Amino acid sequence: MTKTGWCYWTVASLAGVVALCGVVGVAVGGAEATTEVTLQQFRAMLDQAAAALEQGDAATAQQKLRDAARLTTDDVFHTMLADAADDYDAGKPKVARLALKRATSYLNPWFWVILGFIAQAMFVGRFAVQWIASERRGESVVPIAFWYFSLLGSWGLLAYALWRQDIVIILGQALNSVIYIRNLTLIYRKQKRDAAAAGQSGEETAR
Repeated sequence: MTKTGWCYWTVASLAGVVALCGVVGVAVGGAEATTEVTLQQFRAMLDQAAAALEQGDAATAQQKLRDAARLTTDDVFHTMLADAADDYDAGKPKVARLALKRATSYLNPWFWVILGFIAQAMFVGRFAVQWIASERRGESVVPIAFWYFSLLGSWGLLAYALWRQDIVIILGQALNSVIYIRNLTLIYRKQKRDAAAAGQSGEETAR
């Protein structure tokens, strides 16, 4: 890669890190304001539910209470159940059944837990791969398998973090994946250049 290309790549990486820090800072700084807005919305929904009951509109009151319940909990399972109930009320039984299946799978997390363990094992196992390759060569080297283990492990942990809704792990693994893909790209580009140079050298030798 040329010096200009390295400069562009470095600047882009730094910009990504700065943007990541900015997102985290905004999320932390805005947590208090978000909580205040949520409380205001909760009170407003309760007032609307009470007004609907006074007017004899039970359906609207029920809906407002459901919306208020969604604001008072971070439990994804309860939100899924509320969505399923809304779908049934709206005459969408098939959509409601799908929502209930998602809720059931959320309560049975063994698939995601196993995926998380496998991904973590690959992420840690990359160092064993690098160690074995270095011992065989008698010097410190980073084999291409190291980057594949890193990438697959990172993707697995990213999927697990999305299921857990863990913003810290999501941001970290998403950024790591870009770095691993970039290293693999550079490795394959070098292999192509070396193959082309070897072919050209062979042709010149044959002449």
